[in-house]
Amino acid sequence: MPADDDEASGPPPHPLDRVWFHPSELGTSVTALRPQPAAPRTWVALAIALLVGITGTLGVVLAIGGLGNDAGVNRLQHQIVAPSTDADWVATVATAMRPSIVTLSSTPAGGDANRIGSGVVISADQVLTAAHLLDAGTPTVLTSSGEVGTVQVLGVDPETDLAVLKIAGADLSPARLAFGDNVQIGESVAAVASGAPPRQWVSAGVISSMNSLSPLATGIQGIGLLETDARFGGTAAGGALLNTAGAVIGILTGPDRLAVPIDAARDVAAQIAATGKAVHGWTGVVGTDAVDRPGGGVRVKTIVPGSPAEIGSPTGGLHVDDVILSVGETDVGNVGDLAAAVRRLKPGDPVDFSVVRAGKRTRVTLVLGESQPLPSDLMVAS
Repeated sequence: MPADDDEASGPPPHPLDRVWFHPSELGTSVTALRPQPAAPRTWVALAIALLVGITGTLGVVLAIGGLGNDAGVNRLQHQIVAPSTDADWVATVATAMRPSIVTLSSTPAGGDANRIGSGVVISADQVLTAAHLLDAGTPTVLTSSGEVGTVQVLGVDPETDLAVLKIAGADLSPARLAFGDNVQIGESVAAVASGAPPRQWVSAGVISSMNSLSPLATGIQGIGLLETDARFGGTAAGGALLNTAGAVIGILTGPDRLAVPIDAARDVAAQIAATGKAVHGWTGVVGTDAVDRPGGGVRVKTIVPGSPAEIGSPTGGLHVDDVILSVGETDVGNVGDLAAAVRRLKPGDPVDFSVVRAGKRTRVTLVLGESQPLPSDLMVAS
């Protein structure tokens, strides 16, 4: 028969008969514990402590991907981590880049003032720079440590305003080159160049636009350029555009806040080192942005006679009013995207174009031709 509430119900509980212990008890022998009168509302404190402990344990388990997840994937590997948390990252990356930036100096024929520019060291004996700096003749190269190198011009590419120089007699420190497919509009960047020795020139901003079309310093139509709001100085041409991790994402073209993406620059440098020149793909299409359809695209307005776009494959080429949606695996949103995608490819490459023709999606294969430098006042023929 149950005892009344106000009657003794038996001996007090054993001190181990509970689910929680205070940390101070861990160093005490369990056999030495003695029953103590419970303080008022002790059960509240015990419940809160137990809840906190369980919650903390669950948090740790979730953070490492537990709770029965047998996929073997570390969730921390998928977190997006900022490349730099340094509040003074511009100073940090500029200082680290100093040994990889050289000063180019040349005197135009009949001129009395030196032309000063910059170059980015890409290997133990090669420097990538802006081609228009060579208009005044072969330059002198001065490293950040004060060494003067002997210069040999390996080749120039007018379409990208890039040149590759081979340097002898100087100790060069190659820069770290990024991968251009990681560049995003709005990301922070620093433009770094050399000034009149021993000065360094630095500016900071963000990526404003990608795949821009803009005249280069040579008067040639530039294609696939990065645009930034960083302010450029007079010696910026041939310098480096850096991300917050200090890797080169572009080669500065001059005072117009533009840079050649590093992937394009790396390709040009490899071609010049191998053959002395660089070539780029071409289709012979002149188009306009298809702003009247979701996702954009390029509407074909004109096709150059005898071009790859007209000849096409045995099944035919492109047609006027086709809307180009992609080149290979690269989506096309506007004319700049189309021109950049085609120029990254090589003459002779067979490439699939996804197009909308008469309201239906179809695929056209073109064998690319070789592009030619175009004056900036002509329409872009991709």
